[in-house]
Amino acid sequence: MGQLKTDGRAINVPAVPAGQYNFGEMFRINGWNGIILKTINTADTIRAAAQEISSERVWYFTIPAAVAAAQGAFLYWTAGAGVKRADTDLTATVTGTPVLLVEEAKDGNNVIAARVLNVGP
Repeated sequence: MGQLKTDGRAINVPAVPAGQYNFGEMFRINGWNGIILKTINTADTIRAAAQEISSERVWYFTIPAAVAAAQGAFLYWTAGAGVKRADTDLTATVTGTPVLLVEEAKDGNNVIAARVLNVGP
């Protein structure tokens, strides 16, 4: 017998690593790519949050200035382990599995609209 547990759009992150996490920013935490749905300040002692991991919605992201991002492009995390964040750790260079699919090309403020991707390694 099957029973629905969740719609699968978000997961609980019970122990967000040290650092600042602002609502609406994209991170890779514990192997999941997603949008933090609650601001967690550096000094906060309660470090739990939901992270939206679904590709159904399109979000706006600030990406590094050096990254070219045309509509339809895939973006990837830079090499290395640990927590990654969209505004500092994205690249257009193929480094593994894509993490974003660009829906609107990068504007003059380094902002794109994109879908979050979560696929196997």
